[in-house]
Amino acid sequence: MAVPQRRDQLTFDAFCETHEQAWLGAARACRLSDEQAHAVVDAVRDWLWGDWQMLLREAAPAASAWKVLKDEIAKAGLAATATGDEHWPHDQWRVAIRTAMHRMRMEFTPDVLGTYEAILSLPERQQDVIILRYALDLRDETVAEYLGSTVGTVRSNARHAEDRLKEKLARRNA
Repeated sequence: MAVPQRRDQLTFDAFCETHEQAWLGAARACRLSDEQAHAVVDAVRDWLWGDWQMLLREAAPAASAWKVLKDEIAKAGLAATATGDEHWPHDQWRVAIRTAMHRMRMEFTPDVLGTYEAILSLPERQQDVIILRYALDLRDETVAEYLGSTVGTVRSNARHAEDRLKEKLARRNA
C-alpha cells in the first residue's frame, strides 16, 4: 500500500515541478503580488493533490490544472479587491506586459494598465495565449497542453489575438 502512495507523491511532485513556474508567472501576469501568486499556487497544489487519482485518468491533466489555476487567480483577485490588498501595478506585472508586447512586435506604450485592459477585452482563449505564449514564452506545444487544444489552434488564437490587440491599441492611442 505504501508503494502506490509513494509513486503518487513522486508523480504529483514531478507534475507540479514541471508546471509551477508557469503557474506563478501566470498569476503574476494577472496582477497578483508575489505573495498572492504563491498562495494561489499552493491552493492549486492542494486541489490537485485532493483529486490526483482522477486527474491522472484525464486526457489532459495540465489543462485541468490550468482551469483550477484560473479559478484560484480569479478568487485571489476578488479577495484582494474586497480587502483593498491590491498591489497593482507591480514590477513583475509590468515586465510580463512589456515582454508580451515585445514578443508580439508591438510598440509598448507607457499606459500599462490600458494595454492590460485591452488584453482583458480579448476572448478568454486569446488572453490565455498571450499570457502563456508571449508573457511566459512557453512553446506552442506546452500552451496547447495547458489549453487542451492543438498547436494549430494555439497559433490561430495567437494570430487573432495579435490582430485584435493591435487594432484595439491603435484605436486607444489614436
